[in-house]
Parts: sequence; C-alpha cells; structure tokens
Amino acid sequence: MLSKIFTTVKYTLVAVNFLFVITGIIILAVGSSVQAAYNGYHHFLSERFFSLPAFCVATGVIIFIIACAGFFGAFMENYYLIMAFIGGLIVMFVFQLSACIAGYVLKGNALALVQKELLNTMDLYGPNLEVTKLWDEVQDDFNCCGVLNSSDWIIHLQTEDTLGVPVSCCDHIYGTIQTLTCNTTVAYSTGCSEAFGSWVKSHAGTIGIAGIFLVVMQALAVVGALWLANITRQERQFPN
Repeated sequence: MLSKIFTTVKYTLVAVNFLFVITGIIILAVGSSVQAAYNGYHHFLSERFFSLPAFCVATGVIIFIIACAGFFGAFMENYYLIMAFIGGLIVMFVFQLSACIAGYVLKGNALALVQKELLNTMDLYGPNLEVTKLWDEVQDDFNCCGVLNSSDWIIHLQTEDTLGVPVSCCDHIYGTIQTLTCNTTVAYSTGCSEAFGSWVKSHAGTIGIAGIFLVVMQALAVVGALWLANITRQERQFPN
C-alpha cells in the first residue's frame, strides 16, 4: 500500500515539476512582455514599473533551473537533489510572495504614479521632441487628452485665448487634406491618467495573478517533495 502511495506521489511530483518548468517559462514570458510594453512609455513611468517585470524575468529563469533539478530528483528518487529542490523552492516562495504583494501594491498605486509622471512631463511638450512624440502617441492610442482632461494643456501651452490643445487630442483621419481645429471643445474628454493608467494597471495586475498561480504551484510542490524526500531517506536507511 505504502509502495503504491510512494509511486503515486513520485509521478505526481514529476508531473508537477514538469508543469513547474512550463510555469517558469510563462512567468519569464509575462515579465518580458510587460517590460517590452512598458519600455515604449519609459518617460511616463517610474522605475517601480520596470523593476517588477525584471524581477519576473529573473524569477522565471531561476524557477526553470530549480524545476529541472526537482524533475530529475523526483524521477531518479535522488534524496539530495530533492532536498536542493525543496530549499530552492522555499527561497523562491518567499521572493515570489514578495513579488505578488509588490505587484498588487503597484496596481493599487498605478493611477497615482502615472498621473504624477504625466504632470511632470507636460512642460516638456514641444521643447523635448521625444516627450512630445510620446505624448502624441499616448493621446492618439488611448483616445485621451491631458492628464485629468483637455483643459490641462491650456496653461502649459499658454493657449488661454484659443483653448488650443495638441492635434493628437482630437479624432482625425490620417492621409486627408483639411484644416483641423483642435481645442477643448472637440478634444477627447477622457484624461490620459485614467485611460493610459488603466492600461498600466492591468499589466501590473497580470504580474500579480501570475505570481499567485506560481505561489500555489510552489506550495503543492514543496509538500509533495517533502513527503517524497522523507520516504526516500527511509528507504536509504532501511533498504529492503
């Protein structure tokens, strides 16, 4: 009976570790994709938004290595490999739990952090070509204008008389030849701190969700590995 249970746990742990390898790849892919998405808007995002995806990329690589050790340790019933796997999992469990908490804290503060960075760059619109291009891209891509609303531009652009705002604040068709008047009357009504901030927030939430899934997988793997290590040690001490 005990032998059947041992065999079941052994191959269950092998299967869990195989899934763990896949999970490590997924975490790596999530971190890479989020970091790639954020890279295009680096002027509008604080360093906190880049450190978390970078941590996920590093975690994904380490988890892949640890899971491979656990996979072979479980399959070969090697006590030392299994214990190394358990130790690595416990360390990564603590780090991953910290990443989950950081991800959800960042998600909660995303709108405020984005709003702060947007306000800090409004005066650079015009003098700084890179920031100007980025503002136009954000307003065009997310159909938004200004930080809270289009009137934010009036003071920064000194257009109190005309109420003029950047052309990217207004809906326009590329390739047409026409005179376009863009002011607060016809500009997008949604502020970019809400539209762009929601997009940033959703990506931070993706990291948190991936982290929770990984933490659950780690907990299951640790329990199974501990049981398997205990049985393996008993067999080494008392061979049949």
